[in-house]
Amino acid sequence: QNPPGGRPAEKTRRALAKTVPSVFTRVSSAARMTMLRSEAVDYEKAREEQMRKNKERLLELKLPTAAAKVGQKKPASTRKATQRGVKRQKKQEPVVARRSMRVRGMTPSGEMVASESAGGKITVENGAGGFVRYTPSEPAKPTRKTGPVKFESVYEDDEDEATMLELLRGKSGGTTSSSSTSAADLSDLSLAEDRCVKVTKSGAVHVGVLPREDAVMIAAGDKDGRIGLWSIGRTTGAQVNVQVQPHTSYCSGLRWCGESAADLFTCSYDGTCRRLDVSEGVFHEVFSSEDHEFSAFDVCAGGSTVFLATNEGDFMVKDSRAKDLAVKPFEMSHRKINTVHIEPALGNFFTTSSTGGDVGVWDLRKLPKAVCHYPHLKSCQGSYFAPDGSQRVLTTCYDNHLSVWDFKQHKAAAVRISHNTQTGRWVLPFRAIWTPSGDGVVCGTMKRQVSVYAAKDGKRLSTCDSEFLTAIPSRFFVHPTLPLLGAATSSGRIALFES
Repeated sequence: QNPPGGRPAEKTRRALAKTVPSVFTRVSSAARMTMLRSEAVDYEKAREEQMRKNKERLLELKLPTAAAKVGQKKPASTRKATQRGVKRQKKQEPVVARRSMRVRGMTPSGEMVASESAGGKITVENGAGGFVRYTPSEPAKPTRKTGPVKFESVYEDDEDEATMLELLRGKSGGTTSSSSTSAADLSDLSLAEDRCVKVTKSGAVHVGVLPREDAVMIAAGDKDGRIGLWSIGRTTGAQVNVQVQPHTSYCSGLRWCGESAADLFTCSYDGTCRRLDVSEGVFHEVFSSEDHEFSAFDVCAGGSTVFLATNEGDFMVKDSRAKDLAVKPFEMSHRKINTVHIEPALGNFFTTSSTGGDVGVWDLRKLPKAVCHYPHLKSCQGSYFAPDGSQRVLTTCYDNHLSVWDFKQHKAAAVRISHNTQTGRWVLPFRAIWTPSGDGVVCGTMKRQVSVYAAKDGKRLSTCDSEFLTAIPSRFFVHPTLPLLGAATSSGRIALFES
């Protein structure tokens, strides 16, 4: 029933049902907004706290500074390739240009080419109806230099020739530091424009630095048998650059050694091994062979004994104090031997690497048998003992790995570093080296950089790069006591990174 004077009961209930929920809805919406505002404030506080912690962490790692350097837009380089270190070559006899018989006013002989075949063979038809076949002769190899070779620059009127000899003859200050250069010492190196110099005319295949601190003396051998010497004064910064040619073929190795560590030993495909005598200014012949092409060598600490390896895989030892070979040639590998390295603490052990992928450790007293072998799946380009006397062996292989082997345990590789070693046809193969303290591994990359790894676990510690390093570096050296790292390229340039 409808209440007197009021609305019907059904309509009243409907009105109440609509009114009461709207009141509760307004109340719950207000509470929800208050709760959301409180949660937003808490979230902003947590977000700000996390941002503050992140900034503190970035400052600890010095990442903002590094990011600023990376983020800087480098202007388009208009700098031309530097010719620093390149000099005018010696003048040669002018070549008389060929002139045809027609130009010379002579009557043609009537001969004409009838046919040509592969290999350059030509059949010529003479005027009388006969045929004459010509076979090209083998190109003559460069004449090997015999006896002492004078220290003479390959460039004309080179005044630096005498200056370089005086620097080499000067009394060395030796090394005053008691600690060897470590991987940490190479973490903050830079390259100045005047520290990137063309030292050899063709690709630098071997490099080494003289272990003295009063001056930086760098030697490099190239593909044509030239030896480039680059001197930098530590105090004055004066630079001297000279190129000499004691060999006529590919330089297969060089090393500073001897009693004063100032004797430069070199080796070549031309079958000769030489020693630079700075007092006389000549390269003396240590050993020569007409039957072998030396592909690798090493010299004992005193400079009296030379270990030689060939392109055919033969090995021999020459003691300069004896007339005959101390170890006669024998087949050590069925492929070319790329490196030979003597263990620095124990002179009777040495390691070799070969193109066949075999790495061996040998005892001079037990030849021709090897003490142990470290097989690799592909060609191995380098094998070196650690300089700290730990008897670890560092190898560089085309299987994209740098490996550290523990010779004392004769087990599998203790550390394997993943590294791209596919240099291709036009770049010299990488050869990783140790840091002088034995705690790091140095190797180039295909990104025109030099990477430094920890020898104990293979972690990348630092990378050296610069806009002045315009080619891929393949061969390296680290100064024994100074934070200096040298990187040589296939163009003959050497980049010297300094702290």
